[in-house]
Formats: sequence, structure tokens, C-alpha cells
Amino acid sequence: MKILVAGYYGCGNLGDDALLQALYQNLAGTNIEVVAMAGNPERLQRAIGVRAIPRREVQYFKKEMKSSAALVFAGGGILQDVTSYFSLRYYTGLIQQAKKMKKPVMMIAQGVGPVTSVLGKSAANAALRQVDLLTVRDSMSAGAARALGYPGHVEVTADLAWLLQAAESSAAEFSVGSMKAVAVSARPWKGEKGLAKVFGEFAQMLFRNGFVPVLLEMDHEMDRALLDEIAKLHGGRCPDIRNLHTPSEMMARVARTHGVVAMRLHAGIFAAKSGIAPLMIAYDPKVTAMAEQIGIPAPVPLQGITAQRLWSAFEALERDRRSITRTMTERADAMVALARRNVDILKRQLSLQA
Repeated sequence: MKILVAGYYGCGNLGDDALLQALYQNLAGTNIEVVAMAGNPERLQRAIGVRAIPRREVQYFKKEMKSSAALVFAGGGILQDVTSYFSLRYYTGLIQQAKKMKKPVMMIAQGVGPVTSVLGKSAANAALRQVDLLTVRDSMSAGAARALGYPGHVEVTADLAWLLQAAESSAAEFSVGSMKAVAVSARPWKGEKGLAKVFGEFAQMLFRNGFVPVLLEMDHEMDRALLDEIAKLHGGRCPDIRNLHTPSEMMARVARTHGVVAMRLHAGIFAAKSGIAPLMIAYDPKVTAMAEQIGIPAPVPLQGITAQRLWSAFEALERDRRSITRTMTERADAMVALARRNVDILKRQLSLQA
């Protein structure tokens, strides 16, 4: 049995690729073949092992869809127009095409919303009414799906990245002398022009207080210029982790750090999976939802963010790291179980289609 999996895969974003890699790892040994739609099919196939087709080529989509048991959206923020209305329309268009071909559409571990435009709400409503199965990664997404008109039952599960298996590594925790490493995951965000300055100053504060800032490149295209600017403001010699081929490699590197400060949702999940309580920065509701789910301190709001506010929040986390980590670890185990529900539900639904 073959499924065609759609999402923002093979486009240089390790968070999105983590969803696909986790699904692929957890379907290994079953009779389910995974074919993914990807920005760079060859690179994705080499890195993860999943056979892939170009995500923008309609003829490839129709050919694979014809011989597939279902179209599956494996996590991510598919139904939202914060990134752009055109992104939303791309994914709703795939749903419409699959339904025209009389194929079931299954959406698992979805982050639904925000959808703010009239056109976006109309497109999302039309698409959701055709979806055969929907699970979401947090309660906010469940509420958004119902508000957008999804008529069926919505089960709250967890992000598929909680199932990702890290690459094998025997390396010890990264440090420079007595200075412990703190991974910093920053991303550009519309309207926020001072982020490089904030993170550059924060990196200096870390260094002055005995920590080594290590910049994480979670998205090769989007993050690189910002990380370069942060490093320059820090003094030009800021260690970084870049050009990794797979999310499992990044998780293994994150596991070697003492702390993580992250805007990127999946940098935070990689940290929590590794037993490191992250300090999150809330640029999107999904970040706040994740922090609440695992019992870590409330994220630092992006609006009005300063290096001093970041440092104060980091100091507070350091003081209570042991108790926070204990709570987080217990809840992280529950998140893994909830994430596994997505795979179980998908397999059950596919068996009913067979």
C-alpha cells in the first residue's frame, strides 16, 4: 500500500523534514510505502531515504496520486495564511485534486490556523469539509479547525517530531573549557527588524556569563542571513551548527548542549526530546501551545523583545532548571505517546481503505 505525503519537505527546513522523517521511521517494517512531495526530491531521498517527487509539478502529483491509497498531510502548519494566502491555497488545491480523483485525504498532527483573511477562511472551510481524517497537535488547532467548519471529530495528539529518533552519537556535551554551550535558534519574522541586534547582544551576555552561544540553522534558506548578522554583532566568532542533512543529525547535536533558546518550534522539541528544558520565544501561537503542553516557563513574547528580557528569562530558567526539567521529562513522555497515536490512527484508517 502506498501513500502520497504532502508538506513543506525537502525545502531546507529541518523542522518540517523532521515530521516526514519521524513518520517514515515509524512506518518502517509495515506494508505502507511512503512517497513524499518535496522541493528537492533527490536531496531528500539521499538524506532520509524516502522516495520523493517535485512538489510543484502537477503531472507528478496526479501520476503518484492515481496509484496511492491516500493523500496524507503529515503535520506542520498547512491550513494557515500567516505565511501567505498562496501557501494555504497550494495545500487546499492538493486536497481538491485528490478528492476529484476519489482519494481519501488524511491530515495528522496538524497545526491549524491562524487563518485571518476572508479568502483564506473560505478556502480552509471548503478543504476541511472534504477531509476524511483530522488529528491536531494542540488544543488551539482543534478550536481553529472547528471554527473553520471541520464537521468531524478532531482528536488532539502531538507533533510528529516527538517520534523522531536522533542519529547515533557518542560525543560528550559540547563545551569550551568550563563554558557550557547554549544553542540559539533564531528566525526572521515579518516586521521585526531588530532581531539580529537582540540576539547579538544576548549572545554577548551569554559569553560574559560563562556560556558559549551556538547558533542553530534550522532553515537553510531563511535563517542563514540572520545568523550571519548575529555572529557579526557578537564579534564574528560565534560557533554554529549548519548544513546538516537530516533532522536526526540536528537532534543529536542539540543533545550535546547545556541549554537551548529557540524561536523555532522544532528546535524546542529537539531540546525537550533530549532532556533539555528550552527557553522559547513566542512568535506564533504554536510555540506557546508547546510550552504549555510540556510544562516549561511561558515563552518570551516576540513583541517588545530585548536582550535583557531574554537574559532575565534564561537566568530564571537556569535557577529552576532541575525542577523544570523533571516536570518536562514526565510530560515529554506523554507527548511521545500522543504523537504515536497519529501513526496508529493513520494505519487503522488505511487498513479500512484497503
